[in-house]
Amino acid sequence: MALAEADFAPFPTTVLIADDDMSVRRLLRIAFEMDGYRTITAADGDEAVAAVRLHQPAVIIVDAAMPGCTGTAVTRSIRSELGWDPTVIMLTGRTDVADRLAAFECGVDDYLVKPVKIGELIERVRLHHQADNGRTSARLLGSVDIYDDLRRRLEAGLPVAVVSAEIEGLNPYTRHYGFARGESLVGGLADLLLELTRVESEGLAGRLGAQDFIALVEPERAADFTAALHSAFDARRSSYYDAADTLRGWIDVTDRTGRRHRHRPVRLGVGVATSPGAWGVSPPGTAPQPLHHLDLLERAAELAKYAHTANHGPVAFDRRGAPTP
Repeated sequence: MALAEADFAPFPTTVLIADDDMSVRRLLRIAFEMDGYRTITAADGDEAVAAVRLHQPAVIIVDAAMPGCTGTAVTRSIRSELGWDPTVIMLTGRTDVADRLAAFECGVDDYLVKPVKIGELIERVRLHHQADNGRTSARLLGSVDIYDDLRRRLEAGLPVAVVSAEIEGLNPYTRHYGFARGESLVGGLADLLLELTRVESEGLAGRLGAQDFIALVEPERAADFTAALHSAFDARRSSYYDAADTLRGWIDVTDRTGRRHRHRPVRLGVGVATSPGAWGVSPPGTAPQPLHHLDLLERAAELAKYAHTANHGPVAFDRRGAPTP
């Protein structure tokens, strides 16, 4: 008997939901299954690690503060002990930039602050899961690799500038135009970073989460690099919008309560934090110590968020670092 085409349909992507709150597990399970995913759940970190080993899910949603084995410990276990590389998205109640960067260091692919919008979480899962197989993101360093390279440079006393680039307005853009065009926009920025870092003698580019990017360049090249990045992004930005929206200068986005909000075109916020090399920062009378890589990353990320409010434009330089333009 001939088999129907449906018999050959691929098995749904498996999502592990690890959270000690039963209501959260139930809500996320229903939402992901309605969107076509297969789900498994875990009530604590130990259950999560066991479920990962047994089911090998493609995507893991993990709460940061579970009893027993924490979300950070679960992620470290997955990255260090297991033989495949699932997408890991951490949910947390903490909002500090330092906490977000520490989560990325342990191997998290993305980081969402509670209360989580279900639609945004599903969009992030789609973005990461599809990007894993995409041509652009595959060429970018992940958070662990970029962190390791930055740590190596700092420990060796090498000068380095950390460039943090953040897309402001990506979420409303994606709600208006859909996931595929949102990923196209993100991929466009990734391509720009790759093109620009390729011509830098010590340039590297990586991606943190859904809409944050990191580049490492030599400090004396930071001003020219960020100017070129911002100019190229602005030149391509209109190509991501319908002609009518470009002429109008905004898009109207309806939220989940039915209210319409007007959003300006996406913008790129860029922050630059620099380690001059060799000396780092030390208290008076003590031996010179290199900057910690998370301190430098945190400084650059905070500057990227500040950039759009600064009078000098959308690129903010750390005045404690290298010379600015």
